[in-house]
Amino acid sequence: MIPTWDRYAGARLTAAVASIAAQERPVRIVVVDNASTLALPELEEAEVLRSEMRVTLGAARNLGLAAITTANVIFWDADDLMTPGTLAFLEDELERDPRLVAFGAAIVEEPSGIRHRWPRRWIAHAIAYPRLFALVNCAWSMFPTTGATVMRTSTVRASGGYADADSGEDWCLGVALAFRGRLGWSERPGRRYLQHAGSIWDAHGTARHQVAHAAAVRKRLASDTAVPAWLRSGLPLVALAQWGAVAAHLLVALSRRRVPRGRGPDA
Repeated sequence: MIPTWDRYAGARLTAAVASIAAQERPVRIVVVDNASTLALPELEEAEVLRSEMRVTLGAARNLGLAAITTANVIFWDADDLMTPGTLAFLEDELERDPRLVAFGAAIVEEPSGIRHRWPRRWIAHAIAYPRLFALVNCAWSMFPTTGATVMRTSTVRASGGYADADSGEDWCLGVALAFRGRLGWSERPGRRYLQHAGSIWDAHGTARHQVAHAAAVRKRLASDTAVPAWLRSGLPLVALAQWGAVAAHLLVALSRRRVPRGRGPDA
């Protein structure tokens, strides 16, 4: 399922759809036209649903979710590419263990091909402790629910789908999934990710946005009956953990921007 609009509705969308259609497994591709001001290209491999009015990214994904009839679903971004063999790999891993509600694969950056820094490589070990991972995931988003992650459609619906927002909506779903079953992960690259100026993350990655994302997660936790009652009553502590995670993220980001002072050859 791919939501798209405006500048996301061009050649990148065509390439994204083609990379999925070329997978080794039969696949139903649903594109949600989120009231795009630009006409979508011809997409012979996909079905197109149209929202008559512009809605948030999360609402657009949920609109597509309502039309899904398959047992499993993957939510994709219009400017990313699926690596060959990914669909078969993800489905096989999900079906190998009935306790799994989702299984994801690593992200590599386009065009460099290097492994994206998120999620951290140690996620494969952390998810071996489902309840602990679910708690940590409440403080900081640890598991992708878009891209190369296959999820059981019924569980996504039971989780409430994505939050009605343009960013952080995927974290809310990830938190809900983690309390409903096991999550799986592989370092096999499944998604070629293009981050560019004006992208969703580029426009919504500030501290103010991250605090808003954290508040949305707490709202989801408070209303989700799959979340333990003791955690729902301890949301102030969750907020403290989230704010600490945001502060740590900002410090790390600041350290990345610092340019080390070098010594010249004559120093």
